[in-house]
Amino acid sequence: MKRGQAALEFLTTYGWAFIVILVMIGALAYFGVLNPGRALPSRCLVEAGFSCKDFIIRSDQVEILLVNKKGEGLTLYNDMTITSDAGDPDEATCTVSGGLADQVINITCPNANFTNALGDKVKVEFSINYTLSKGTYRQAFSGEVFGPVQ
Repeated sequence: MKRGQAALEFLTTYGWAFIVILVMIGALAYFGVLNPGRALPSRCLVEAGFSCKDFIIRSDQVEILLVNKKGEGLTLYNDMTITSDAGDPDEATCTVSGGLADQVINITCPNANFTNALGDKVKVEFSINYTLSKGTYRQAFSGEVFGPVQ
């Protein structure tokens, strides 16, 4: 009888300790302490033929600077798409300028709404349509930026 009682007390004690640890981990995750996005570095990824020079994500605007490395000029179209995992940037009217070979392509998206994510890191994906200066058909390239909302 003594052996069974000792085993039951042992399991009960460690069971309560295990439940307390689970509750603590849940509370840390709920309040964002265990958010892995905070530990990840900022990044800008684009397809081959383009390189990312710089970007900034503000609460009301996204700006991305790319460099055309295709070796020839581009005709860029403003019918680009932009999506994000936070806010509502799809209502933003983006403008694209530049496109000459080895020159900066400036993407500006005012009216992006990231006010709920201020201080958090968000991922913004974009897709831009273009035509090569010596080409006929429209093509598209896409990319993403991941950084803090300022």
